Amino acid sequence: MQSIKNRFLINTIFFFLVYGLMFYVVLRAVFMDITHDEAYSFYNAKHFWWVETLCTGNTHWFNFLAIKTCLLFGLEKASQLRWFTLLSSGIFLTLVYYWIRSIRSFHVKVFAFAVSVLNPFLIDYLSLARGYSTGLMFETLSIAFYFISIKKRKRSIGTFSLLLAGMSAIANFNFFYFFAAFSIVYFFQFHFKKRSQFLKQPLFYWEVLFVFFISALVLKALHFITVCSNDIGAYGGEDLVSGVFRGFIHTLVYREGIHLSLIDGFAFVFCLGICMACIYGIRLTRKHRNETYAFSSSVLLIMIILTLVTKLAFGVLYPTYRTALMFYPLFSLVLVGFLSAIITNIKLRRVIFIGCGVVLALNFCSTLSLRRSFDYWQQSDTKKAFTYLDRIGANYVGASPELYGVYRNYYQLTDHQRFHFEGTRIHTMDPKGLDATGVSLQKFEYLVLFPPYDLSFYRANRVRFEGMMYFPNTGTLILKCVAITKL
Repeated sequence: MQSIKNRFLINTIFFFLVYGLMFYVVLRAVFMDITHDEAYSFYNAKHFWWVETLCTGNTHWFNFLAIKTCLLFGLEKASQLRWFTLLSSGIFLTLVYYWIRSIRSFHVKVFAFAVSVLNPFLIDYLSLARGYSTGLMFETLSIAFYFISIKKRKRSIGTFSLLLAGMSAIANFNFFYFFAAFSIVYFFQFHFKKRSQFLKQPLFYWEVLFVFFISALVLKALHFITVCSNDIGAYGGEDLVSGVFRGFIHTLVYREGIHLSLIDGFAFVFCLGICMACIYGIRLTRKHRNETYAFSSSVLLIMIILTLVTKLAFGVLYPTYRTALMFYPLFSLVLVGFLSAIITNIKLRRVIFIGCGVVLALNFCSTLSLRRSFDYWQQSDTKKAFTYLDRIGANYVGASPELYGVYRNYYQLTDHQRFHFEGTRIHTMDPKGLDATGVSLQKFEYLVLFPPYDLSFYRANRVRFEGMMYFPNTGTLILKCVAITKL
């Protein structure tokens, strides 16, 4: 009886930890300013033209439909546009909780909680109106229903898990790697183990048809984006370590300014460790007897192999940083399974697992913020800066590219949050395309700039600047332009 009470108490603690984290995710969604990519998604939903919308990898289909639904009801605040992301995040975190709850050992629970959700970069994308949270939701749902199907021996649930895996690829095209790997393991488990008997089952052909349909849809969409704009072609890693694994280490630390050679060193060790853990999980299934570990090892290893094949055969860059978030749930499952299998000494396991959990928790706490994100920190002060310019009666404002995007694609398209000044994008780093008569600073009353404030290619402009407002969080600077008259 005491053991049952202890289990209930421990599970209650993790319940509040997981949903306390969900509350933090909601607060971030409420307080964080609109980000650059979210603003472009809003622009496409507000002024929909199918060519422009489908021409960019920025359009994540379920997220786009969620934003479009908001607009139909006149809901345009950033927090409102993130409603489907928050729903997806709630389901994702609920599934994580039930996984943690299924683990018997307390110290393994601590490690599982820390490694699966205490990643600040993951929390970023559980808060933003993008397709990554939705992809993670469908990925974890497909894994959960896969095991429910095996446990209850219901094939209909297994088919549903395959459907959910396909939805993850639709939610975010990067998750196609997961869908392909999941499909291989799925067909082996439910069809190929039966040898030639699966050929007599109609369900096999329906599921093959579904896999081909999702594959054709995603690959056609990616081909259209490549031909139309190729805005996805340049984003990625040149090799496996600097792509997938560097991003994981860098975003876990969640700080800029760290030398990449140091990050790559840890990334190489992590890559080697993950590959060894996957091979151990697959080859020694009878020894560790952990079906979840064996399954996640198989899917993860196939995903890594698929990234290698697509890079070598087609020149597709490796997933990196946010595009590698699809690996995150599998990393967590494999790490927990592997360390639980190889560390058999209870005292040593307790020290390592709780120690790692505490380190990850402290690192996470050091990154807490309601307004700043790793990828889009440049836009953290845009609303404050634009509101200030509006309040002082600005009419003509030149804005850095990092700040102009949210002005054009979001604020000026909203019905109730538009600013009265006219904003124009100015070059502040790259003078490419700027000629002597292209942009004159003399026409602006104010400039809103993002570091490093390089205006050297405007030397011919007879303008002096007066500092008006500085935002230390991002370095955003507002200057008043005063024309220099000839004596």
